Amino acid sequence: MTLAYRDLRYIRVDVDDLDAASGFAAEIFGLQPADRSDRHARFRSDARNYALCYSTAGDGGAVALTVARSEDLDIAAERLKSYEPRRLTGEEAAERQVKAGLAVMAPNGVTVELVWRPLTSGWRYHGPRDAGITGFQAVQLACIDISANEAFWTRGVGAEVSDWAGDAVFLRIDDAHHRIALYPSRRDGLLGATWAVEGINNVMQDWYFLQGRQMPIVHGPGRQPTSGAIFVTTRGPGDILYSYAAETEEGPQIAARGPRQFADGALSHCAWGSPCAVREFMGGDAE
Repeated sequence: MTLAYRDLRYIRVDVDDLDAASGFAAEIFGLQPADRSDRHARFRSDARNYALCYSTAGDGGAVALTVARSEDLDIAAERLKSYEPRRLTGEEAAERQVKAGLAVMAPNGVTVELVWRPLTSGWRYHGPRDAGITGFQAVQLACIDISANEAFWTRGVGAEVSDWAGDAVFLRIDDAHHRIALYPSRRDGLLGATWAVEGINNVMQDWYFLQGRQMPIVHGPGRQPTSGAIFVTTRGPGDILYSYAAETEEGPQIAARGPRQFADGALSHCAWGSPCAVREFMGGDAE
């Protein structure tokens, strides 16, 4: 049974202060404020109604993928039955702005939501500042048991491995090099999220902007050898990493060549050798 995915849809992040988190998302990172309630604040980065949701409701961290057909939810439920998936209630689906969905917990404690017919905005995206953002690119997950999480994502969800860097795993659901990246860590949970920007000029401009706002630069500017992405990464609300990336590899050649094994070392995560504090951020087990 195969699953067809349309996109990586959204990430939900638990925060303590919606106002402070919203200030970062809009004023610092450059996302466009969207719908907001007493417990949720959503932000746009492209045509979808939202890509980032901050929550004080205690929903827990979540990553969502859009399935192509309603029957894909049935296929997913069967493939993931050993992980005890459940259907979203009508109220939960409405809160997430989707027609229907399935929720299942990955081995690292992050909820994965497979959703059908998510709401798309009819309005052009425009951020509060010109960060050059073109769309929601990828999510990174921290995993104590990397093998169990790789099995969940490949055998259960149906993602395919593009590359390994040491034990880190880069997983694709479409023509992009990866939408999900798993990193070995001493802790479980959401690690970070990446937004695509127009080009290297935007990466560098955003780097200077972050420095000017005295935001911590956790990694970069650099180039990821696996995906070819040029990136810069900071740390923000929800105690996760936020990255801008350009030139991420896409195309059918990724599947055609098969997954590659990169060495377990810092240069497999940045060919430019940029200083990296991700290892410390994750508890010492990843470059």
